[in-house]
Amino acid sequence: MKWRSMKKLLALLPIIMIGVVFPARAGRVESTPVSCWLFRGDKVALKQTCIYESVSWAGGGASSLRWEDGVRTKMTWGLQGRGEKPCADGSIGIDGVCSTNYFRHPTTLKQISEEERESRLKNNQRIVTCLQLRDKSICWLR
Repeated sequence: MKWRSMKKLLALLPIIMIGVVFPARAGRVESTPVSCWLFRGDKVALKQTCIYESVSWAGGGASSLRWEDGVRTKMTWGLQGRGEKPCADGSIGIDGVCSTNYFRHPTTLKQISEEERESRLKNNQRIVTCLQLRDKSICWLR
């Protein structure tokens, strides 16, 4: 492979990786009730029903969770207004702070591996998506 082709491939690799970790869902997800959890460390600190909403566009998007107690969690990924990318590839911003994502089993709420996540998705089984900021995680059932 020529060096020029290799440089192009390396430039596209982060975009491809985002597509694998966060598959494109262009359009809008209207208000949908979902189960939500707030974890402190590995312990459930709060469980509520949230309203999940999402909108995506080429290269990015935004979602929100509206908790029963009125708190709204805003999440952004990829390109935002004026082509800004506030968080690194593969990271999601929560209320302006970049987070790390991971996944949990929907019944045990134990953390699962990427392989188990992929297997569950292939078999049309639900997973819990989590975003971690320091020792706290916000999670919701997908």
